[in-house]
Amino acid sequence: MAEFSLNMRSQNISENQLIFDFLVDALKVACSPYNIINNELIMAQCQVDVPATFFRPARMETLNLQMVCSPELLEKYPGSELVTRGSFRLQWLVDGISKRGLITRATFPYDLDHRKLEREILPFLNLQNRFFFKQPTLFYHPHLLVNFKISFETDERFDELFSLSIDLVQGEISTNLTTVLAAKKLSSQPPKKNLAPRQISYREAYQALLNHLKWQLQNYDSKWIKAAQTRWEEEVSYLESYYRDNPEQEHDQHSFYRRLAEVYRKYRPIIHIQIVNIAILYLPLVRYTLEPYPGEPELPVVIYDPVRRKLKH
Repeated sequence: MAEFSLNMRSQNISENQLIFDFLVDALKVACSPYNIINNELIMAQCQVDVPATFFRPARMETLNLQMVCSPELLEKYPGSELVTRGSFRLQWLVDGISKRGLITRATFPYDLDHRKLEREILPFLNLQNRFFFKQPTLFYHPHLLVNFKISFETDERFDELFSLSIDLVQGEISTNLTTVLAAKKLSSQPPKKNLAPRQISYREAYQALLNHLKWQLQNYDSKWIKAAQTRWEEEVSYLESYYRDNPEQEHDQHSFYRRLAEVYRKYRPIIHIQIVNIAILYLPLVRYTLEPYPGEPELPVVIYDPVRRKLKH
């Protein structure tokens, strides 16, 4: 988990700032409430499991934390805790997130079988030229996958799971990767070789996924909103009838508008976004050079995606 954020190193960002950003990311992923003061102090609440003792059963307690990442800030914020590389609190947060399993790593290991692979690729090529396959090259692209739980709330509530992933080399966003990988056997070990270097930071990738999610929600079927509006209009009509049919209440405008505001809040559509879990996935690609027969025109390099069984452009 430390590698997840601390690898986002830049000459323009100090290590203290990297750790500060990591703490914020960790709290977001853990869904822990927190406040940031002057971009210097993090005040947070974390749930911790307290093991059973002879006198007391196992229980969960809330731990209040005040954290800074620069030594000179300790005097400015009395009672705060210094969190730096190698500190207990930083490792505690890393271990806690790992234990909760919100972030995982997985690889789809791929064994090159030339004949099988060429049979898979041929139907996609649709080429009239004569050619033969040259030696393939196997490499892996890292992907960031985030599963979001979306809660649609009015006076009623329903939840849906949105799964989005992004190729951290090419930036391609996918909405069906979890479905594609569901029946495949994954390994917890990262590739030992042929790993393409990441071109997009985790922070940028997450923001791209969040923007794509917001776009999806903007285009989501609005029937749940329209249904709530119909129920809201009915309740407003009942409320107006009540005040109209009860003369003693008719002139109490304060009470009427207060009730009207309560009804509005009850039926107002709200969307909550929550991270369920995150994965760093290493997925294979195969690069083939197509060697044309003598006299035939040159052919482009072919990149095949064996996970989705399609050619990459």
